[in-house]
Amino acid sequence: MAKKELDLLQDKPASAILKFAVPMLIGALFQQAYSLVDTVVVGNFINSDALAAVGTSGVIMNIVTMAGMGLAVGTSVVTAQYFGAKKLREVKTAIRTSLIVFVALGLGGGALGLAIMKPMLQLMNTPLEMMDYALSYLGVIFIGVVFVMLYNMFNQVSIALGDSKTPMIMLLAASAINVVLDLVFTLVCHWGTAGVAAATVIGQGFAALTCWRLIQKKMNQMVTEQPAWFDKQMLKSICAIGLPAVAQNAISASGMLAVQSLLNSFGSVTVAAYTAANKVDGIAMSPMVSLGTAISTYAAQNIGAKQYDRVKAGLRFTLGLALVCCLVTGVLIYGATDAILGLFVSGSASRELFDIGAEYLHVAVFSYFVMAVMFILTGVLKGAGDAKLVFVCSITDLLTRAGFAYAAVGVLGRYALWLSYPFGWFCSIAIAWPRYLSGKWKKITIIAKESEHETYIPSESGEGRSL
Repeated sequence: MAKKELDLLQDKPASAILKFAVPMLIGALFQQAYSLVDTVVVGNFINSDALAAVGTSGVIMNIVTMAGMGLAVGTSVVTAQYFGAKKLREVKTAIRTSLIVFVALGLGGGALGLAIMKPMLQLMNTPLEMMDYALSYLGVIFIGVVFVMLYNMFNQVSIALGDSKTPMIMLLAASAINVVLDLVFTLVCHWGTAGVAAATVIGQGFAALTCWRLIQKKMNQMVTEQPAWFDKQMLKSICAIGLPAVAQNAISASGMLAVQSLLNSFGSVTVAAYTAANKVDGIAMSPMVSLGTAISTYAAQNIGAKQYDRVKAGLRFTLGLALVCCLVTGVLIYGATDAILGLFVSGSASRELFDIGAEYLHVAVFSYFVMAVMFILTGVLKGAGDAKLVFVCSITDLLTRAGFAYAAVGVLGRYALWLSYPFGWFCSIAIAWPRYLSGKWKKITIIAKESEHETYIPSESGEGRSL
C-alpha cells in the first residue's frame, strides 16, 4: 500500500503542521550547522579577529541576499495559494517566472556586493584588524551569491508545494559538503576566511542545482496546458507580495547595519563574543522560525481553499508548540552557557569574551517566546498575502529596536543592544495581533478565479490524483 502523502488541506491541523514543520526544523538546524561550522573553524583554527570579521560580514551579505529572500516570499505565497486552489498551470508559470528573475537578481546582486563591501565595512566602523579577513570572506561569497539566492527560491517553492523533506535533504548534503571543505580549505590549503566562504558557496551551489532538478521532476508530474516561461502578470502578483518583503528586508538590513555599527564600537572582543553567542541563538530560534514558515505555507494553501477555520486551529496549535520549544531551549542554554560558547572559540580566548557572550544569551533566553509569537503571527498574515501589514510589522520591529539601542546605550551599555531585540518584537506583535483578530486577512485576494482545476500525479504511485 502506498504511503499517504502529507495533505495540508485535509489532514488534521496539528498533525499536518507537525509533520510539515519537522523536516523544515531539521533542515534549519543543519543550516545553522552550516554557519556554526564556519564559526567553529574560524574561531579555533584562525583567530578571534577573523571570527569577529565573519560576524560583521554577515550583515553586509544580508543587504544583498535579503532582496532575494523577500522575492522568494512572494514566489512562495503565490505558488502555495495557486496549489491550494488546484490551479497547476499557474503554479508552473510562477516557478518559471521566478527562476528567470532570480538568476538575474543573483548576478546583479553579486556585482553590487563586490562594489560596496569595502565602503560598507568602513561605514560600520570595522576595526582594522578585522578588515582583511572580512574582505576575503565577502569577496568569495559575492562571487557565488547567485547560488545562495537560487537555493532560497527553490527552498521556498518546495515548501509552497507541501514538500518540506526535499529542502531538508538538500541541506543535509550541503552541510556535509560544507564541513569537509571548511576543514580542507582552512587546515590543508590555508585559505583563511576565503576558504570558509568558498566551502559555503560550493555547498549552496550543490543544493540549489539538485533542488531545481527535483522541482522540475515534480512539475513534469503536473498535467496542465503548456505554461509560459515568463509571465508579466504573474511577476506582478509575485512582486505584490515580494516587493514589500524586499523593502522590509532592505530596511531591516539597514537597521542591522546600524546596530552592528554600534556593536563594533565596543571593540573586537565584544563583536567576537556576540558572533559566537548569536550562533547559539540561531540554533535556539530554529524551531520558532520553522514553525513560522510552516504556518505560513499551511495558511496560504488553506486560504486558497477558503478553509479559514483550519487556519485558526493551526495558529492555536503552533503557538502552543512554540511555547514548549522555548522553555526547553531556554533551560538548556541557561544551564550550560560556558560549555556551549566553548565550542566556538579556542581555550586561549579571554574570560571577557565568555562573559560577554553569556551576558547576551542570559537576556536572549527570556525573550524567545516573544520572538516566536511574532514569527507565527506574521507567518499567518504572510500566508494570507497581507504583505503591507507584515511590512509595517517588520519596520516597526526594526525602528524600535535600533531606536531603543541608540537611546539606551548611554545608560545600559551593552545591555541596550541585548534588550533591543525583545523590545522590537513586542512592538511588532502589538500591530500584528489586532490585525489577525480583525479577520481582514481573509478578504485579501491574490489568485485569479477563472482557471480550471488540473491534475497532479505523485511519483510514488504514478496514479492521477485530483487536487
